[in-house]
Amino acid sequence: MTTIRAARNTDADAIAALCGELGYPATRAQVVTRLAAIRARGDADVIVADGPSGSVVGWLHVGTGASLTGDGDGEILGLVVADGARGDGIGARLVAAAEDWACARGCRRMRVRSRVERGRAHRFYERAGYARAKTQAVFDKGIG
Repeated sequence: MTTIRAARNTDADAIAALCGELGYPATRAQVVTRLAAIRARGDADVIVADGPSGSVVGWLHVGTGASLTGDGDGEILGLVVADGARGDGIGARLVAAAEDWACARGCRRMRVRSRVERGRAHRFYERAGYARAKTQAVFDKGIG
């Protein structure tokens, strides 16, 4: 039995480990700081999935955003399920929880961005009813 719930600071070690599986290594301290910042903004949340043993086996970061070019969509900002738990429907349950979260905040559409090399993730989102909307380039610049 998998339980979906809001993330807690006590989940930080498991969330950090899953960040590493996603390709974005993080420490417990970084996760605690990031969770506090996400909560403080008020327009985003982190949802986790507890596996049968009670340990966190997945997380999803969801948010909303005001924009001059749209009415404010919900967005999946990050999603990962532990390697050994993939294919068990946990990701789909996390996505459904994120969609419910966004609907409760007046969003009429969800968006997710996924790196081009994540073909398995693309197929997952397509099975969940998401359609490719565009291809874009992302540019980064260090400013600090």
